[in-house]
Amino acid sequence: MSNKIIEKKELLFESRFLSVAFFVCSLMVVGIHSYNISDSTVNTAAGYIESFLCHGIFIAAVPVFFFFSGYLFFRNVSTTKDVFKKMGTRVKSVLMPFLVWSAIYLVIFSLASLTPFYSSDGVSFAPLDILKGIVFYRFSFPLWYMYQLVMFILLTPLINVLLKKRYLSLALLAVLIVIAIFVKDSFDVEIFPDSNRSLFQINFFCYYFAGCLAVKFSDVLLKIKQIIENKRVLVALVSGVLLVGFAFVQSIIFEERITFFYDRFFVPFVFICLFIFLWCIYKKIPYVKNASTMVVYGVHSVIGTVLGNLLAGVYSKVPTLLYFILAYVTVSILSFTFAYIIKRFIKPINFILSGGR
Repeated sequence: MSNKIIEKKELLFESRFLSVAFFVCSLMVVGIHSYNISDSTVNTAAGYIESFLCHGIFIAAVPVFFFFSGYLFFRNVSTTKDVFKKMGTRVKSVLMPFLVWSAIYLVIFSLASLTPFYSSDGVSFAPLDILKGIVFYRFSFPLWYMYQLVMFILLTPLINVLLKKRYLSLALLAVLIVIAIFVKDSFDVEIFPDSNRSLFQINFFCYYFAGCLAVKFSDVLLKIKQIIENKRVLVALVSGVLLVGFAFVQSIIFEERITFFYDRFFVPFVFICLFIFLWCIYKKIPYVKNASTMVVYGVHSVIGTVLGNLLAGVYSKVPTLLYFILAYVTVSILSFTFAYIIKRFIKPINFILSGGR
């Protein structure tokens, strides 16, 4: 691979843009899991606002993560040997923290089941059930993202072959998008008695594959980047307005107020608008530098669970939207604080929990 091509790929997305995007999207993921609207409040003002944020805008956060995961994997890859070498690094940076976090949640909930404060339903100490509980993230559903990422990484040797024909790959991506929208978006199986797990999600693989393709279309994207830099304010304004519009429609669809559309039909549009909007303004966004977003992603769920139990008595006494804001802000601060502390002062633990990030 020529130095000129490598230079173009490096210049496409600067490290600050990646850091800001990961920071913002981590906050969005925390926001999604702070959603607390019930059937009785879904059609209230609070319901519409929370749905607009969580199921309109924030829902594009994970697609951004998948896109950049695909992009970063193939950014400096040119041969099959490079692919397998990169897969080796992902054992440390993706597989290890996934298994560690899943095991941590399994231990926490298993120990909690021995107390009178937590129902023991679903907890088993049989070796096979423990293994299955770790691999299929029994007690931390947000880890589905990391599980899917492992599945996508396993396909990178095949993806590398496909990328040699970039327009054929682009056509394949279009076909996959159509399949995800109109045919089947995931392959689900009943792993546990009370819940299914998706073995492979086509809809999210599309974002990962798009990130891989971005490497091959870096020449086109660099021209788009130039347009953004020359018309930054205008592009930010247009993408921001479109982001709000698409997010509003998507939130309405997701809540099944409109059932004609596939429930994630407008997510790609929200993703594109959010991506461009962040690309326009990332230099103006402050972010927490010494905190691994992987750790934030892993720890926010347990912090949210504990906080939810502590604030259970407050829920019925404060306005729904205020409770959402309180939970969202508190979990975000505590999650980033935890990530910051272990990265600065407990580096061996940070290495395990973040995969060396």
